[in-house]
Amino acid sequence: MKFRHHLPAVALLALTGSASAIKIEIRYDYDTNGFFTANPQAKTVLRAAADFYEPLIKDSLGTINPAASGYTWSGKIEHPGTGTASFVVPGFVVPADTIVIFAGGRALGGAAGKGGYGGVSISGDSDWITLVRCRGQTGAIASPATDFGPWGGYVSFDTGMSWNFSMTNPTASGVPFLSVALHELGHALGIGTCPSWTAKVSGSNFTGARAVQVYGGNVPLDTLSPGHWKDDKNGDPGVPSKAYGSFGSPHGLVQVGLMDPVVPSGSTNNLVVTDIDLAALRDVGWQLDPPLNLTSPKPRPTGSPLVFSWPSTTGFTYRLQRSPSLAAGSWTDLSTQAGNGSTQQFSSAASGLPKAFYRLTTEPAAAPAPLAAPVTFGPLSTETPPGGVEGCMCGAH
Repeated sequence: MKFRHHLPAVALLALTGSASAIKIEIRYDYDTNGFFTANPQAKTVLRAAADFYEPLIKDSLGTINPAASGYTWSGKIEHPGTGTASFVVPGFVVPADTIVIFAGGRALGGAAGKGGYGGVSISGDSDWITLVRCRGQTGAIASPATDFGPWGGYVSFDTGMSWNFSMTNPTASGVPFLSVALHELGHALGIGTCPSWTAKVSGSNFTGARAVQVYGGNVPLDTLSPGHWKDDKNGDPGVPSKAYGSFGSPHGLVQVGLMDPVVPSGSTNNLVVTDIDLAALRDVGWQLDPPLNLTSPKPRPTGSPLVFSWPSTTGFTYRLQRSPSLAAGSWTDLSTQAGNGSTQQFSSAASGLPKAFYRLTTEPAAAPAPLAAPVTFGPLSTETPPGGVEGCMCGAH
């Protein structure tokens, strides 16, 4: 028997927000122990981890250019190669919508990695000070803080650890560098470290609205390391969540949150960013716009329904629409579903049209916060320290 197929007459579109994705620049100026020189695979994996975050985060960060301003600034980090606190990074140009991460390795005393955001030392007028401190995200310097606009930060990895640098084989011997890299970049992006995170901590719980929506209540934090979700040990499930499909881990797979204080070794799937970790990024102030991936229906006999699927994220509403022509006003809603971290589906009856176009949109569309223009006063100076958490551990419970 022969069948006619609908697929040649179907076109799929996925629409995303118009804001620019941020760029994460990795620099190795302070890799004084040569960790990344000795382990070039680590550089590849760290770059892949940064590449994962880039298209997810769409926000507006102002340019820091001391030459153009006539004023000065310098960054402060925990030196990734020596551990020196508030190490001064001479001022440099930070392009718009870019954050700069200094990476290195050192002995961390049994911890796998450490990460955090950078502090600042600034001299200039109030416009310049505000720009460097928050890069236009004025909620970052509110009291309490409601946003985050860093110039960058640091990540450091243990030089004595036996690492697994594979991005496809998490069961190989060694601590999975990919999961630790994703985790430490999460700290550099503010999870567990920045003032807008701290403002949402009450006792031993994180109360950010989006994380609460994912978890179903206040999210328990680890008592020993409160910059992390509660550890899953001694029969306690910790903070389970659904994986954002990446690095071979299926979308919707239940794992512990990436920001658990312990990264397990030998797991069947890579421990990756989960639904609750994405919610935490939104709670500290990042504008997220997860890329849309509308899966095309397989060829089916004439008259058979078309089955569409897409990975979802909690906090976004997904709308599947159909049009016979792409003309304005011709789109018809087929399905509206609230994201829940799983892969969602919709089965549509055959349109009966000679051709049909389908698209997937999200609401709310992530829009960047406007860059602020503060009132100018006379020359001033200010300093803020870098922020981080104690070393993140590795192992299995």
